[in-house]
Amino acid sequence: MSVEMRELGEAIRAARMRKGLTQEALSELLDITPIHLKNIESSRRKPSVPLLFSLMRLLDFSVDALVFPERGGAGVIHTDGLPEAEAEALARLADAMRQTQRNRN
Repeated sequence: MSVEMRELGEAIRAARMRKGLTQEALSELLDITPIHLKNIESSRRKPSVPLLFSLMRLLDFSVDALVFPERGGAGVIHTDGLPEAEAEALARLADAMRQTQRNRN
């Protein structure tokens, strides 16, 4: 399994959890089975492009950094509606993840 595939599954799972959705609830919104979503989150299956766009819209996240790793830290993190402390924590997490990725390369 590629690093990008694993990161995509992890990003989808994290975004779902931030929204407070269960796999069952999100799969119902997406009109897919919970098993299909579980396989995507665990990186056993890739989402189709239309499904990926639906995930991005429903979960309010971007896959720019995963799709375009050559852009380095140019990814976008949407923090609208987050309390300041959570937005700062998210920024620190993103920095730590970027550093981990650089260390892997």
